[in-house]
Amino acid sequence: APLFPTPSAALDGLADRAPLPDGARVVDAGCGLGAGLMALHRQYPQARIHGLEWSWPLTLLCALRCRFATVRRADIWTQDWSAYRLVYLFQRPESMPRAMEKAAAELAPGAWLVSLEFEATGYRPQARLETVPGKPVWLYQMPLRRR
Repeated sequence: APLFPTPSAALDGLADRAPLPDGARVVDAGCGLGAGLMALHRQYPQARIHGLEWSWPLTLLCALRCRFATVRRADIWTQDWSAYRLVYLFQRPESMPRAMEKAAAELAPGAWLVSLEFEATGYRPQARLETVPGKPVWLYQMPLRRR
């Protein structure tokens, strides 16, 4: 997939809308160079931040840039999401059905799936943020609610 970094202010206010306990595990699924990890860390400074990235070069660069996070090379679709309280995605619209299916199957009740820019058609979001014009953030809490 092409590299599209998370705008620095895109997740502002996320912690107010999707509060997490200290020490909660948060993952950026497809973390690229780490812009999303940095935004997540600003919102959840007491969380255990993780990044998953398929590309070896991006994984290495991201790990150097985001020493506060555990970054590893992995396929986001084969990794188990059940340990996370929040999964953040900035994928493509065509991958949203797969992401919602995976979230519904693996995330615990109360956990969050957060998607930058792309809404999950057919599901009712818990909340929507738009701190960067044209870049909405969709928040879905488990269990998912159909429209």
